[in-house]
Amino acid sequence: MNLQAVGRMLGIVLLLLAGFLLAPVVPALIWSETRGVWAFLVSAGLTALVGFALAWGFRGSTLTAEGRPDYFRREGLAVVGLAWLVGGVAGALPYMFMETFSSFVDALFESVSGLTTTGSTVLSPEGIDGMPRSVAFWRSFTHWIGGFGIVMVFVVLFPTGGRSLFRSEIPGIAREASHQRVRDSALALMRIYVGISVVEFIVLWLAGMQGFDALLHTFGTIATGGFSNHSASVAWFASARIEMIITLFMFLSGINFAIYDTLLRVGPRPAWRSFVGSSEARSYVGILVGSTLLIGVVLWFWGGSNGGAASDLPDYRGFWQAMRDSLFQVVCMQTSTGYGTADFDRWPQVCRVLLMLVAVVGACAGSTGGGIKVVRILIVGKAALLGVRRFVRPRAIHAVRMDGQTIDEGVVAAVTSYFSLWIIVFLGGTLFLASYGYDLVTSGTAVIATLNNIGPGLNAVGPSMNFAALPELGKLVLTVFMILGRLEFYAVVALFVPGFWRR
Repeated sequence: MNLQAVGRMLGIVLLLLAGFLLAPVVPALIWSETRGVWAFLVSAGLTALVGFALAWGFRGSTLTAEGRPDYFRREGLAVVGLAWLVGGVAGALPYMFMETFSSFVDALFESVSGLTTTGSTVLSPEGIDGMPRSVAFWRSFTHWIGGFGIVMVFVVLFPTGGRSLFRSEIPGIAREASHQRVRDSALALMRIYVGISVVEFIVLWLAGMQGFDALLHTFGTIATGGFSNHSASVAWFASARIEMIITLFMFLSGINFAIYDTLLRVGPRPAWRSFVGSSEARSYVGILVGSTLLIGVVLWFWGGSNGGAASDLPDYRGFWQAMRDSLFQVVCMQTSTGYGTADFDRWPQVCRVLLMLVAVVGACAGSTGGGIKVVRILIVGKAALLGVRRFVRPRAIHAVRMDGQTIDEGVVAAVTSYFSLWIIVFLGGTLFLASYGYDLVTSGTAVIATLNNIGPGLNAVGPSMNFAALPELGKLVLTVFMILGRLEFYAVVALFVPGFWRR
């Protein structure tokens, strides 16, 4: 392990973050937030100082004497895993300087939640509504930074030896773009990410949102994060048009970005064939449509407040109102965005359970959405059926197939290993939180919400609640879970394997 090369690359990542920390200075100047200008300048300065010390102190460590790269997959994994840890610390500095939080653990939780696009918060409704504009901008901007990936920016700027970083950063099974040159692939994904963001911002602005609101909700939608500058989230706008726009872009952000790359390079017809021919994409749409219809019908029969003036529940006697809230929340949970238009924790039990299941499944691989990913669920299901067929006909030749192609047994083993890790961490985390006296629903959904980068859970961590009441050790554990979910275990778990650091 070339630790000096790891240190240098982390230094460069911190320098990039220092540049990002200067962005909130603009809204601070526009709205005359003098303290905000000072807080973000100092945060950027400290981050840049540490980054420069690492980058300069370990200069020349990434190349051999012959000029060849002196870092490989292990170094790439180490940088990816550690970048989110040091990035979370750097992102927490403005919260401390602005006294948004009195506890560094809370600031770190909020920072990591933003960068990992989780959307879980320790802020009260009053804290969200009363945030200075510069802090609100930074809070949502961390989503946008994290959705694209800090390390992806690094790969674009420093492509030498970047394949390990690229493969470690792009989540999921499908990595079509990685077959091209690494830098070209990263630039293509960056153009798609920025392009979709610009389009959504314009559409939201034209739909009646103020420019600042449109920008912040674009950050949260495209990155599937969910931070809003209003405690009522998207419900604050009371606009079906705005809800449908955000729903559409959440759905688009949950699709494998390789399909958009095909759209730009080849054209709409091949991209459409690629989408329709993908069993993952079809399953993604099928889960969304089926869950929306089921929850919508249940809400309709349930009725909510049934028009009663004494109840603060929505009136679901109207079928389209039930379907409207159902569609938004299903897309929101399946893509792990975390926005809200209704307190689904007060819905019938079957709706609550189904929303959590949809959130666990998640979006498509290669998207900004969280969850286990649809393709992994498909592979695990096919592998389970394959086991049954092998039991019935042990001498026959069996293989897991998807979209007409045989999946390599190594890939199947990696997916089942990931699934096993997920279950172990979920059970361990639930048991840990339950030891503090929390009920199983709160404990389990708090782990699901952070491990799958969803945002809200149920009961004490439901959509109308927050994570502030959890003990500090619990918040730190859930912070690690957010990073585990963002990096899909391996890049973080590898850091705790002693043999990983040996030469």
